[in-house]
Amino acid sequence: MELSSLIYLNEAIEKGKKVKPKIRVRSVPVEEALGLYASQDIHSPKDFPPYDRSAVDGFAVSANDTISSSRLNPSIFKIVGDIAASSSSLTSLQRGEAARINTGGPIPEGADSVVMKEDAEDDGTSVRIFSPVRKFQNVSRRGEDLKMGMTILKKGTRVNPSHIAALIECGVREINLFDISIGILSTGDELVSGLVANSTQPFIKSLLESRGFTAKGYGAVPDDASAILDMIDRMEEDIIIVTGGSGPGNTDLVPELISKNGRMVFRGLRIRPGRTTGLGILKGRPVFMVSGLPVAAMIAVENVIFKLIAEWYGLSSEMEALVSGKLDRSVVNPVGIRSFVRVKIVGTGNETKIIPTRTTGSGVVYSIIDSQGILEIEENSEGVEAGEEVKVRLLRWFE
Repeated sequence: MELSSLIYLNEAIEKGKKVKPKIRVRSVPVEEALGLYASQDIHSPKDFPPYDRSAVDGFAVSANDTISSSRLNPSIFKIVGDIAASSSSLTSLQRGEAARINTGGPIPEGADSVVMKEDAEDDGTSVRIFSPVRKFQNVSRRGEDLKMGMTILKKGTRVNPSHIAALIECGVREINLFDISIGILSTGDELVSGLVANSTQPFIKSLLESRGFTAKGYGAVPDDASAILDMIDRMEEDIIIVTGGSGPGNTDLVPELISKNGRMVFRGLRIRPGRTTGLGILKGRPVFMVSGLPVAAMIAVENVIFKLIAEWYGLSSEMEALVSGKLDRSVVNPVGIRSFVRVKIVGTGNETKIIPTRTTGSGVVYSIIDSQGILEIEENSEGVEAGEEVKVRLLRWFE
């Protein structure tokens, strides 16, 4: 591929945004929703807690009756009942009365605070209070956690453990989530024959699954246009990724196949690694073309595929973990190309060193194992000098 035929990464993203894949939604039990993406805003159907309740084990009282309480001058209350966390038959207290109450127990009428057990002495029929309490002290107020109508989960947000707890607390048992399914097909006679191990397909699959997407690998097919097209037709997913066959070689058949049978959105990017990355439409489905080499494929997935899926489905952008440090040695960049440099991150005393490992070598898997982050150098830069302060993006498995 000639440099003049390649397009900038930002231009590719803008072209890709216009693609409209099929959007599917499925209902999932809340307990099984971790890591998936909400397809709609979800609001609390009720207040939580549903009533004022005790935040500690102790004694429900009126705060005004404890103002002068001390060890030398305790306030004495008549115990008139017990309130469990689940329910209570005691509905109200009179002045000078108290009730034993467990954590979570409803605060009865006439009480507005709870004295902790360690600040009181229970003789069975009465309780001596040794410390004053403020109004609503040790009380969880109604709606303090979640108010009716409050947004618990926004559309496009990835479900985390705190969402699950909140949804269950307010009585939501099932939620609608985006069903984002991606099929991965590899091409190459060398893969079919077993001469070369297909490490790229399971690598991409694991990257996709780590983001909450459903991914299925379809193995490898030979460098044969009809075999490739037949397998793509048999794949059930809404988004397809084809590894290999995306370059300018005689056996790189995928771009021509898509051009003949569908539409090419873009092909070839001004990035390294990953310049052969492309996107086409085949029978209404987006088909990404990425290198068969694992590092180039990873750069394509992280910087093209993930970004476009987020745009298509309206997914909230996940915050990237960035680390700052001084570049250990200079990195030269060809102007007009965006480079993604694999780096080590090493702490030395009070300083963090960023050590470049590889700028080339798309098939060198060890260059990922031996790195913790990616230094991104933009197209208008000739490189970065040693000693410069830089920010690098942590690889996902180090976040």
